[in-house]
Amino acid sequence: MSSREVSSGYDWLVVGAGLVGLCTALHLARRKLRVCVIEQMSQVTNASTVSGAGIRFFDPDPVVSAQVIQSHDFYSELGLADDFRSCPSYYGFGAAAAEGLLERASATGLRVLSRAHLQARRPHIQWEAVDYAVEDEHAGFRDPLITWHALLAACERLGVNFRFGHQVLAFEENAGARQLLTQVGRYVAHGVIFATGYWTPNLLERLGLPVVVRNRTVTVHRLAGHNLACLPFIVEHDSGFHARPTACGEILFGVPQLDWDVAPDNLPDRTDAHLNKALAHLQRYAPVPLLFSGVRTTRAADAFASVALEAKTALPEHTHVFAFGEGAAFKYAPARTLAYINSTLGS
Repeated sequence: MSSREVSSGYDWLVVGAGLVGLCTALHLARRKLRVCVIEQMSQVTNASTVSGAGIRFFDPDPVVSAQVIQSHDFYSELGLADDFRSCPSYYGFGAAAAEGLLERASATGLRVLSRAHLQARRPHIQWEAVDYAVEDEHAGFRDPLITWHALLAACERLGVNFRFGHQVLAFEENAGARQLLTQVGRYVAHGVIFATGYWTPNLLERLGLPVVVRNRTVTVHRLAGHNLACLPFIVEHDSGFHARPTACGEILFGVPQLDWDVAPDNLPDRTDAHLNKALAHLQRYAPVPLLFSGVRTTRAADAFASVALEAKTALPEHTHVFAFGEGAAFKYAPARTLAYINSTLGS
């Protein structure tokens, strides 16, 4: 398709082929709608595919917990049941946060263990960093690339078209339709959904659309060749520290480095300082000094709708931004996108 050719046979255009974009396209296609996904990268190596893909069923927010359960079932229905690897999760917190979290855990039927119980149950881990922890024996993780390819295949079976390596250059409205211009042509559809994660504010600004999204960058690290065997999935309520094994035997861990509203090219480089801080957190759970053969640092990204109602009303008609910003979109993307589509198009 040349720069002057037009493709107009679509109901919806989805910008972004990460997990949120693929889940969105799949839900729309299941409604028998014609969908095209436009992705600026020729190979997707975004937050979706480099994430830890950890799945914890306990969350202080009951809505998030419900969406994680629904999303886990969704992935299993795609034929990914065997890809799920069990890894018990411990959501740790101090005495100050105990009252609310004890009540929330009790409502879900999960056990809350004291430090003494934790030490007796998992003696190979040190637990001085927490007073209590919610034990989630059903937690675990998936391989994000396997999941991404399964979603892609499911979309293709339903006739979703994909355009990889196509950067969106302009957004226009004409005759009641939305139009996206790329370097290879013009795409016309009833509506447009942006599922571009961290890059959303920059893209909206470049297209002359209201910037209804904030971005946040979180730095995570991966240890290879480590001596911390049998590590469960650990999350600290107060600090946000998290650590767990991955499908390839590494340990993924980090302490939130929250850079709000910073352009991608202007992110500060705090790799050494941030790594040392995260390693200090991880060491508190290790019974012996940590040893490892290598470490690599990556940035995960969140995009938050600044105000939900504002995000819906400020954008042009039939134009939506899927920015959920709860971290680890992998665990709840299927349910969260479906809920938004149902609220927009009707269930």
